Amino acid sequence: MKTLKKVPLAFLAIILVSGCGPQFVDIKENSQNVRVANESDVSTCTIKGENTVRITGYAERISEYTERDLLQLSRNAAVEQGGNTIVMTDNPEKGRGTQSATFLVYQCN
Repeated sequence: MKTLKKVPLAFLAIILVSGCGPQFVDIKENSQNVRVANESDVSTCTIKGENTVRITGYAERISEYTERDLLQLSRNAAVEQGGNTIVMTDNPEKGRGTQSATFLVYQCN
């Protein structure tokens, strides 16, 4: 009987732990073609706009997953804005539970 009580607790622990792993952001068509660049790389490009992306509930996440998801969200937005290159200009909430970043979007040849 004691073993049966442990099974639901173990199952609950697995669910909780799996929720702390990497979350996947939808990858929009053509977003894989959007390049991440530095300001010095876009001097001959045409600016298409700016986007600010935000993810919440990431306090326990590994920073590389958080950064990857912010970049993917910006790539998705860049496709909608007609750009093929993004440059991060601000990351004001770095290290807090809610993560956001602002990117400039460019069209480069």
